[in-house]
Parts: sequence; structure tokens; C-alpha cells
Amino acid sequence: MTINAGVGMSRHHNPNVAGREAAEQALEKAGVSKADFVFMFASIGYDQPSRSQGNVIYEIDGKPAIEVLKEYLPEGALAEDRDWMRYAVSLALTTKAPNYMKDEEYVVRGVPAVRMADGSITVQTEVPEGTSVWFSSRDKEKITSRFDRMARQITEQLGDDKPKLVFQFECFTRGKSLFREQEKVQLLKRLRQSVGQDVPWAGFYTIGEIGPVEEHNLRHLYTSVVLALS
Repeated sequence: MTINAGVGMSRHHNPNVAGREAAEQALEKAGVSKADFVFMFASIGYDQPSRSQGNVIYEIDGKPAIEVLKEYLPEGALAEDRDWMRYAVSLALTTKAPNYMKDEEYVVRGVPAVRMADGSITVQTEVPEGTSVWFSSRDKEKITSRFDRMARQITEQLGDDKPKLVFQFECFTRGKSLFREQEKVQLLKRLRQSVGQDVPWAGFYTIGEIGPVEEHNLRHLYTSVVLALS
């Protein structure tokens, strides 16, 4: 059995994924070929952290991190910490992608929480001081075009083979929080027509996705993962 993999939309770098070696070995034994990772965010602003500790950024360019974040939100949007949750799925922090990631400039680091009391923002992985960061927003057009790229990559891996079963795992932020029902159906139909319209297709929504990039096992965010078994 051969597994042909494609992963789309965005990613979140975390070198400390539990079971990393076991996951990599299992994927290798299963015959997972090179996966395709694509980005669903468009950069809208650039800054540089000047003070951070662990996964908390306190200042960006000498200003409280939350004040910089507010520049990309409607006026008065953040009155208290919990107000951030309505924007957390559409605005993210991105950093330069590692060299081993091909065809991508950035990786996504979600911002699950803010703290008005000290002006800090919490990121899902550690951010060393001096790391260049971009605030980014989701891009529907980029999602659609990268889905097409992912489909091409999978069909190229399959060659003359036809998939017998396809699994698709979608970040929940690609559900009703981004696409209308008709848009989701059209995207899925387009992908199925490219990969295998009559092939059994199963999947579900997720919160955080795990997949390899080259020899590095990573945890991703805002991502679509597709496995075609032949």
C-alpha cells in the first residue's frame, strides 16, 4: 500500500511534538512520500520583537505587543482579554520559514491569548528575542490556489495508480468560521475531481495537525491534510 500525502494551508513549527520519532517511523514504514505544505495566510504587517520570554511576547519595536496587535483590529475591539477570541482564528503571527521548507516564506504561530494587564501576547511556541514577525490574515484566494497545487502534487505522486481511499483532515478554522457551506462544497468537489471523483473519501475537522516536512515532523495550524492510499 502506498500513501500519497499533501498538506495545505499553513503550518506551525514545533520541534517538541510528542512521539515525533515514533510518528516519523510509522509514516516511513507506511510509504509516505514527500508531502506538500502550503500557506493560507497573507502577510499584512512587519515588526520585530524586542522583548519576549518563552512563548510570551511583551514588546514589539519598543511598544507593548498588544498595542501593535491593535493596529490590525477595529478601533475599540479589545477591551478585555476574552475579546481577542473573536479574532484569533483570522489573525495570526508568522515568522520566517526554516530553510528546509520549500516554496514557502513563512510559518504560522497562532496567538491563543492576550493579556491586557501587561500588554503581552501568548504564542503557541517559544519566540526568541529578536525574531522577525509578521501579523497575517487569512486569504481565501490563496487557499483555493494552493488546494489546486496540492491536488497536482498528489496526482504526480500517484502516477498511473488510482487512489483506493482518501482521507482529508481540515483545521476547524476552515469550517463555518471562514467558508460558507456552498464554498466548502465547491472546494471539496474541485479537489475530488482532481484526485479521484469516485474514490471513497472520509475525514473530519481538527484543532492542530501533525505532518512531516522533509525529515522534520511538525505540528501545523490552519491546515488541510490529504492522504491518498493506493
